[in-house]
Amino acid sequence: MTYEFAGVHMLWDGGPHKATASPVNTHEEAMTKAISTDDTTEAILSEVNVDIANKLPNGATFTIHCKSGNDDLGTHVIGAGKSYGFSFKINVTGSTLFFCGVSWQGGQVEFDIYNTSRDDGKRCSDECKWLAKEDAVVGFNFIGTGPNPDIVIPWQK
Repeated sequence: MTYEFAGVHMLWDGGPHKATASPVNTHEEAMTKAISTDDTTEAILSEVNVDIANKLPNGATFTIHCKSGNDDLGTHVIGAGKSYGFSFKINVTGSTLFFCGVSWQGGQVEFDIYNTSRDDGKRCSDECKWLAKEDAVVGFNFIGTGPNPDIVIPWQK
């Protein structure tokens, strides 16, 4: 099943909570898996999907590098209209934190793309969506009628 978020087409790969991002009209996978649990806890912990879509002007790309305390997801260049995402299981202690540095010709930011204490059961329990826009990186909550923009991080020049 395909759905669209902020002009970026997403393709469900068949399971609940298992989304892969795909550029328009292709089946190229754009999600990376980052599982940070062991087999004994995997069945009871929630899986979270996080993605950030490129809505920058004039076909601009952005570079993103995300990490947690245990995982370094590497550096990725995200083209116009494309999306970058990853999935993980919340750790047993409920302290999962992924942070990212994002840059483009208009500036750069560093921010927590997922923080269990802020996000789990509150703003984005299993799907966390972000947009890289001309003026800021914007996070969305899915409370009520969502998605609703609730975090705005202006670019630093």
